[in-house]
Amino acid sequence: MRAHSLIDRVQREQRAQYESSVRGGGGPPRRVIAVTPTYVRTFQTLHLTGLTHSLMLAPYDLTWIVVEAGGKTEETANFIASSGLETIHVGYDERMPSDWEGRHRMEAAMRLHALRLVREKKLDGIVVFTDDSNMHSMELFDEIQSVKWVGAIAIGILAHSVNLEADLAKEENKEEGFSPIPIQGPACNSSNQLAGWHTFNSLPYMEKSAQYVGDRATVLPRKVEWAGFVINSRLVWKEEDRPEWVRDLDEAGEIGSPLDLLNDESFVEPLGNCGRKVLAWWLRVEARGDSKFPRGWVINPPLEITVPAKRTPWPDAPPESDNAEKRPSKGGRTSRSRQGSRGTLTKESQDSEVTGTGSNVEER
Repeated sequence: MRAHSLIDRVQREQRAQYESSVRGGGGPPRRVIAVTPTYVRTFQTLHLTGLTHSLMLAPYDLTWIVVEAGGKTEETANFIASSGLETIHVGYDERMPSDWEGRHRMEAAMRLHALRLVREKKLDGIVVFTDDSNMHSMELFDEIQSVKWVGAIAIGILAHSVNLEADLAKEENKEEGFSPIPIQGPACNSSNQLAGWHTFNSLPYMEKSAQYVGDRATVLPRKVEWAGFVINSRLVWKEEDRPEWVRDLDEAGEIGSPLDLLNDESFVEPLGNCGRKVLAWWLRVEARGDSKFPRGWVINPPLEITVPAKRTPWPDAPPESDNAEKRPSKGGRTSRSRQGSRGTLTKESQDSEVTGTGSNVEER
């Protein structure tokens, strides 16, 4: 136990030193404020399960703001409560549209609703936009600790379709400047300063992209996805010392991404080795809109038997007790045979057995 205590202490000290180096040596770790728009659907539990475990593993104090389209439901409330995380669950009156374009706009509005909650409650920390279907590296939570105001990370765009591989090869050959790398993130110069953006080229997918949720086609991201940015929560507070290059939430008009909150993009801080390291992955996989699933994925009442098990205990099977009564006869034969074999021992063997037994007694 002492060794385990020493190892635990060393690991905690190493962790503290690492966190201090990430923050530049100043101040305690900052709270992570995760913002997630969601709604009840077939794959909601699937997506939220992965996200919940990622947030539970984050080694920092964390507040999870869940904005639910169509209003708060008991199903979502029960799920996020089971995580044990500090959560703020709020409803959003409008229902989620069935088309992808409408859903993108709706999710942006839901994130802004969460940012207004951050402003009203004056939550202090780093806001990260964790969509329920995205995947996140644990390094992400370390990297964002160093952000002063606005940070940008590289995210992988998982939008490729096998049917479009040939089309992509053609586009790469004929289109100047075409990049097949499915990445969105900051692009830096030789001095590791932000020089521009690498965005996902959706042109090859436009004609075959999904229009409605559940379509068997490629779902395209926005030009700039929210998941690729983190912001200091004080950026949305109504404070006099807020930077002049930041727009007010209520005065910025339609906001499609965090970049729309800025008057000057040069203040964005590239993270993850200046965008060279992918820290999150954007993915949209959904079931058909008319698919059926049990409420909360809880099976109640129990499932009906459609295929009987191979070893079903049928009513006419003989009881096990009958078989058990026949077993002693086999043991009886064995004991008699052993007794018979003992009877054939020579007298010398019997003497040696007695002597050996006596020696054991003496040793005791």
